Amino acid sequence: MTDNQILASIQRQAQLEAAKAAFFNSGGQITQARGFAFKPVFPARSDKIDPDTILKRRRISPTHAERKMLRRLTEAL
Repeated sequence: MTDNQILASIQRQAQLEAAKAAFFNSGGQITQARGFAFKPVFPARSDKIDPDTILKRRRISPTHAERKMLRRLTEAL
């Protein structure tokens, strides 16, 4: 920070302290508010199914029993 920024922040802090003192001297009171729990709303999932995406999905690999049966079939040929 440059010297000008430091001086400006010191002056601003002094102004805030003066305003705070004036508030309390006039009978002002601070009240503690309840905390805020932010819960973002996620976008709804689309019902649209892209045909290209379906084609790119990995197909289910055959089970052990299916592989055994396929071996028997290929050996029979």
